[in-house]
Amino acid sequence: MRTAEAGGYRKVRIEGYVRLLPDSPNTGELAPLNEFNDFVLTNAPNSTQEEINERNRVINKMQGIKGFDPLSNFISSIPAEKTVGEESINIFEYSNNWFPIDGKKHVCCGKLKKFQTYNGSGAEMDWNIFIEPNDEFSFLIDDVLKYKDPEWATKAWNGEWRSGGWHINKETGGYLLEGELTPDKSFYDNLFFPNSGEKVENIWGHVVTKPNIVLLEKEICLYGPWVRERVHNNRPEIHPSEMIWWREGKGYYIMLLQDDSNRFDNNADFGFLGGSAPSNWKPWTEPPLTAQFKIAFKVNPSESGLPQEMDIREVYNRFVVTKEDTDASADSDNGTSHALVINNKNLLVVNEQQKNDNDLGVKSVDVSKRPDGTIQGYLQITTIVGGPDLAGDEGYHVLYIQKK
Repeated sequence: MRTAEAGGYRKVRIEGYVRLLPDSPNTGELAPLNEFNDFVLTNAPNSTQEEINERNRVINKMQGIKGFDPLSNFISSIPAEKTVGEESINIFEYSNNWFPIDGKKHVCCGKLKKFQTYNGSGAEMDWNIFIEPNDEFSFLIDDVLKYKDPEWATKAWNGEWRSGGWHINKETGGYLLEGELTPDKSFYDNLFFPNSGEKVENIWGHVVTKPNIVLLEKEICLYGPWVRERVHNNRPEIHPSEMIWWREGKGYYIMLLQDDSNRFDNNADFGFLGGSAPSNWKPWTEPPLTAQFKIAFKVNPSESGLPQEMDIREVYNRFVVTKEDTDASADSDNGTSHALVINNKNLLVVNEQQKNDNDLGVKSVDVSKRPDGTIQGYLQITTIVGGPDLAGDEGYHVLYIQKK
C-alpha cells in the first residue's frame, strides 16, 4: 500500500487501484487505475451548495465552460505600451496605453454584436470582437466607466475621437466590450473569424474588413487581460483575447490563440512606471501560453443508455507544445479513451481523437454527488502553445468537443 498527499486529499493505492478515503475533503480529481484506462471513484463526495451554484453559473452564463490560465492569470498593474507616431505622442504625451483594471485576466461572456478585422501598423492585424456582456459580466464595462473622459472628443485633433473611443450598442445605446487579438498569419482565413469580406471606412477613417460570420448574435466567451485602452478614452477590453469558446449544437468549440501583434511579448513592451516587475509576472503573451478549459458535465447513474460519451477533435493546430510539460500533458489515466467509473458503474467516456496524445492533458476534476444522486464534475482539457522564436513561433490550438 502507498499513501500520497495530492490536491488536498489522501490517495491510497491498494492492489493497483486508487480510491478516495471516506473522510477526504471534496477535491474531485480522480486517481488513475493502471490496469484499465479508467477514472475510478468510490463514494463520490457530496456536492456543496457552492459547487452546485457554480456549476449552474457556468452552464447558464459561461456556455458550460470555465477557461483559465493556471500559470499566468496574474498580470499585475504594469501597463503595456503602445507604439504610436511622433505626432500622437506630442499631443497625448504618453506611451503607456493598456492599463490592467485589477491585475488579472478575466472571462467575458455575452452576445457577439459585431466582428471586424483591422490591418494596422507593423504586425497588427486585429480581430475586433464586440461583445454585449451578459449580466454576470456587465461589471467589466461598468467598473471602467469612471476612467472615461466625457470631454474626450473635444480634446482630440480633427475630431478623430469624436465617438470617445467607446463602442456603442446601436440597439440599446449602451456600451460594448471589445476583445482584440492578432492571430498568426496562417490563421487569418479560418472558418470562424476570417479576414475576408466587405471593406469599409469606419468613423475614425480607418479601413476595416467586415466578414460575414455565423457567430453574430450568438453567445461566446473570451478570456484574457482585462484592460482599459488609454488612447481610446480608456475603453474596456479583453486584450489580447487568448481564449475563445462557445457552445455549438451538442458540443463546444474551444480556442487557445497566441497574439502575434508583437506588442505584449517581452519586457520592452511594458512600462514599469518607475518600478520593477513582481517575481511571478511575465509578459502577457510570452511563450509558452497555457489554457485550461473545464467543461461541465452531469450524469444520472440510474439513467439508461450509459455511459455518456464525448469526443475531442482537433480542428486547427500550430506550435502545440503541451508534451514539453509533463504535468500539463498528464491525463487522469493511460491511453486516449478515458472512462469515469463510480461505484463500479461506467458513467462517462471521453475519447481523444487528436493526432498526438501528448498535445492534451485530459482529466475529470471537481467530481461530486448532488442531493438527487446525480454526479456533477468537469472535463478538464489542458493545452500549451508557442515556440521560443517571438518572431515566428506563435501558436494556436482549436478543438471541438462533441457530446454524443
